[in-house]
Amino acid sequence: MRKGHAALLAIIADGNLHSGQALAARLNVSRAAIWKSIRRIQSLGLPIVAIRGTGYQTPHQIELYSAKKIKASLTAIANKCCTGIDVLFATKSTHSYLLKRLDSEQIHGNVVLAEYQSHGRGRRGNPWLSPLASGICVSVAWRFEVAPSTPGLLSLSIGVATARTLSALGIERVGLKWPNDIVVSDKKLGGILLELRGEASGPIDVIIGIGINYDLPETAIATIDQAVIDVCSLTKKRLSRNKIAAILLSNVFAVLQELQSGITSDLIDEWRRYDRYVGRKARLILPGMEIKGTLKGIDNQGSLLMDVDGQLTRYTTGEISLRLEA
Repeated sequence: MRKGHAALLAIIADGNLHSGQALAARLNVSRAAIWKSIRRIQSLGLPIVAIRGTGYQTPHQIELYSAKKIKASLTAIANKCCTGIDVLFATKSTHSYLLKRLDSEQIHGNVVLAEYQSHGRGRRGNPWLSPLASGICVSVAWRFEVAPSTPGLLSLSIGVATARTLSALGIERVGLKWPNDIVVSDKKLGGILLELRGEASGPIDVIIGIGINYDLPETAIATIDQAVIDVCSLTKKRLSRNKIAAILLSNVFAVLQELQSGITSDLIDEWRRYDRYVGRKARLILPGMEIKGTLKGIDNQGSLLMDVDGQLTRYTTGEISLRLEA
């Protein structure tokens, strides 16, 4: 069924009006099957206008992922690092897709993108909402033969790669919020999730998940319990999703190469330049307690620095949630 939904979406994604009869003939199925597939696509969060007796139409042209186009737009370094790109119509999450493959395959350098995730995840098990074709949902597998000397910098470095990408698209005031949020004017634009497997000394396999809001439907925004924003709202354009994915992957692979070389000071300094929260009041929510203080940036190991009652304290990632005070 998923192949049928994907095939139908590929046709109507041009934004033109298509009759049910023409779609049925083209896909060699019944008109009832077309209606069911339209209903299924709508249920995944993509608004499709159904005009009785006339046909079906998306509200605008939709660019679907193309592994070929993304691969062709990667930098030379990224092309060398990338060992394969899978594009999925729907999956539980790109993250779990790669984790499952990691159990039985060597997937270093593999990339997977999905048009829709039914169980997208953020940190601490929080859901990541990704209606059909509304975001950039991508995961990358990478193996460090020698474990990074400062593992806490992994997530921050991927944040730098993501911020570089968004800045390159012309988005202004891109910021990073420790440890894994990408924001603009205190509104969440994206997030990062990392999972590591291996020994402390190496090798270590890392699955890097990145989600960027591209064009969130209003119905989806209404269900999210925090302020969010998307690329289309910020740029007032429908930028190519394949171009965004290619720039993002090129920056991610460049950062991974830097981490592999052991040179991290430039990445730390760059993260600090994207830090919009130094001097802001905040709450740290830890298991069983909350701590209030003033944010003071990060140290050279990527730990959060916070002034708590006049004492500078360090906090590492884990079961910690950071909330800004008004």
